[in-house]
Amino acid sequence: MLTPSMIFHNGCVHTVDLHDTIVEALAISNNRIIATGTNEAITAMAADDTQRIDLGGRSLIPGILDTHAHAVEVGLFLKSLFCNGIPSIKDLVDAVAEKIAVLPKGAWLQGGCWIETQFSENRMPTRWDLDPVSPDHPVVIERIFSTCVANSCALHMAGITRNTPDPVGGTIERDSKTGEPTGILHRSAKALVRNIMSTGTDTGSLAGSSVAEIRALAQTAMQAFVAYGITGTLEAGVGPDMCRAYHDMHRSGDLLVRTSLMPNWYGFTITQNMAQMDRLIGEMGFYTGFGDEWLRLSGLKMAIDGGLTSKTALKSWPYLGGDPPGPVPLRLDLEKLDSWVKSAHDAGWSVGIHVMGDIAIEKAVNAMYQAHVANPANRRHQVIHAYYPSADSLAKMKQAKLVAAVQPAFIYGEADGYPNLLPEDKQECFLPLRTYLDAGVIVASSSDTPSAHFNPFWGMYAAVTRKGMQGHQLGTREAITAIEMLRTMTINGAYMTEDDHFKGSLEPGKAADLVMLDRNLNETPDESLKDITVEKTMIDGKFVYEKIGST
Repeated sequence: MLTPSMIFHNGCVHTVDLHDTIVEALAISNNRIIATGTNEAITAMAADDTQRIDLGGRSLIPGILDTHAHAVEVGLFLKSLFCNGIPSIKDLVDAVAEKIAVLPKGAWLQGGCWIETQFSENRMPTRWDLDPVSPDHPVVIERIFSTCVANSCALHMAGITRNTPDPVGGTIERDSKTGEPTGILHRSAKALVRNIMSTGTDTGSLAGSSVAEIRALAQTAMQAFVAYGITGTLEAGVGPDMCRAYHDMHRSGDLLVRTSLMPNWYGFTITQNMAQMDRLIGEMGFYTGFGDEWLRLSGLKMAIDGGLTSKTALKSWPYLGGDPPGPVPLRLDLEKLDSWVKSAHDAGWSVGIHVMGDIAIEKAVNAMYQAHVANPANRRHQVIHAYYPSADSLAKMKQAKLVAAVQPAFIYGEADGYPNLLPEDKQECFLPLRTYLDAGVIVASSSDTPSAHFNPFWGMYAAVTRKGMQGHQLGTREAITAIEMLRTMTINGAYMTEDDHFKGSLEPGKAADLVMLDRNLNETPDESLKDITVEKTMIDGKFVYEKIGST
């Protein structure tokens, strides 16, 4: 029997095995878990030089897997202004002023990751909010989807006036009385300011960044992730430069968290010729699962529709107050979707499709289901976001073992605005986690950060209470328990990325990726779940984060 190099004892160890077994203690040898069990059994294994960590009744959980994230974008905003969680527009303006105070005159400030429902004012910020603290600095702050706000300095530099026409596919929001631009720019109108920024274009302010710059941004995000217990991520929507940056980090030993890469395919603006992409996907010989325990290829990312709060979801029912004029802008050719998914499926790739509305979900699920029926190979396709599944879609998802790749953190960040956006019945059944689990669908939860904050316990709180940041509660019949949510944050995510053979649960033989919480999860009231913090984070048997003062 192996002698443990470290043991954790006197705690609540959530193994997240098949039966959600909870034990008192756990032993590791170097980078692998070797035993779980009672305090007596595990301490008896220890030698004189075994490091002992007394959990003091606190919980030990598997490393958290954020299986749909955009770490490089998070790094960009963390280095500038990360807005998620700022409670009011006044506080946002104060944060802008603080950042600008250390910038040279005329330097750009870019921030991101806000939504109006997080603000106590319950509205979008405008240029008139930002202008008093930024008269000499262009400022652009990205909303979570398809919208940004620019101050007057940035609008002036972009040449945007009351006479500037709306670009094709976009809107310059204007004051209803004066016609003056408010600073709020939607969809393609964002490019008017983003394309003149010193660091970006309308592809996300990352185009033109060097591989070294992308690498630095990813590392910044990873340092933040481990403080929240995140030991693995799926980087969704990568192109060649991001792939190279991650590969470079892996080769140099600087990849702090385990990462799966999800290349963009159809539904995104990418520079590759699509015929060339199709050939590479079918013929290059690499496909989902290629790599090692630190860096792996995941599925191919596609997208059908836009966002719910931006009113670009492909759905069968109207928003409160009516829908925008014209058809929903689609991001790919639906007539070709089935053949694209089948070609990827047959070539060994899993596919993840961004879908918000019920019609979009139905299209994605049908394409994946048909590919599965024709070739029942082990593919773990992802239905990403998946707010409104039909009964037919649920049945097909279960049969084809499709994964609902969902973001409960969106409830926390967006629910307070839903009474002004969604009919009551659509609020009740939004992101139906209970329905998914009861239907036998595999659910993997993530943050989609920076569209939401990467704090996984905000997502857990939202899944359990169905409450937004300001307290609005969606239909409680779709609530799940904290332990059910924990599975979606760990082993189910590992299943989705085809890593469940070595991570996602605390079982002998698996990697020593684990998180020590500041309290006992089983004894935490629902309302306090959002307040959980991390004491220690371990990846591959090494502590990568320890809270100051933790024992």
